[in-house]
Amino acid sequence: MTEPDWTVLVPLEVLEGEAVPDTVVELLSTLSVVVLGYHVLPEQTPPGQARMQFEDRAQSILDDVASDFREAGSACETRLVFTHDEEQTMNRVADETGCGAILVPNPSSRVERVLVPLRGEVDVARVTSFVASMLGGRDVGVTLYHVADDEASEPAGRSMVEGAATRLRERGVPSAGIETEVAVSGAPVRTIAAAAADHDVVVMGESEPSLRSFLFGETAEQVAAQSFGPVVVVRRPRGANASE
Repeated sequence: MTEPDWTVLVPLEVLEGEAVPDTVVELLSTLSVVVLGYHVLPEQTPPGQARMQFEDRAQSILDDVASDFREAGSACETRLVFTHDEEQTMNRVADETGCGAILVPNPSSRVERVLVPLRGEVDVARVTSFVASMLGGRDVGVTLYHVADDEASEPAGRSMVEGAATRLRERGVPSAGIETEVAVSGAPVRTIAAAAADHDVVVMGESEPSLRSFLFGETAEQVAAQSFGPVVVVRRPRGANASE
């Protein structure tokens, strides 16, 4: 089965000292990467003025990060933006560069286990395709995780994670490294965030209606804050009729 060519947007507040851990560089080495260096400006500061003042230093930092990705095996390009709107910038650059996923760059000291929360509104086939491509056959464990609203919906959740496990196996992920788990909770976001604390990386499908609800909403604040590692958001497909 032919997998899509996945590209991941790696946003960094380039003048604030954000960095990409070597473990994350290695994790994404099977994929293409766009490193977005951005700096959020005060409303009264024109982007052109900031670019004149900071561009050389910011681009030098970006070039060093891109070099790390290329040495690890990723195809990598960089974008540098001075902006008043962080969210709008990420969405625009992700769309322009065809990024199918966006990294929330939390620190990481190791990558041994990936948590993959699956929810009803998420395209399971797309998420598992990304996970298989990212792992590239490496010895990294995967936990496919679903939070059911109640016991009555638990069997459907079990079917979802078992189907996802089958998809991963079909894409070459070793069976021994795949675990499935279904929890029952009326507070799914908190439950996912708690599970994330026992994993090194979280890969989640993008929630509707837009990336805003994850990167800047309740899910991100809880999952990314309680996770010890990075979070990767697999975006919904963008097409002619997609709502942006």
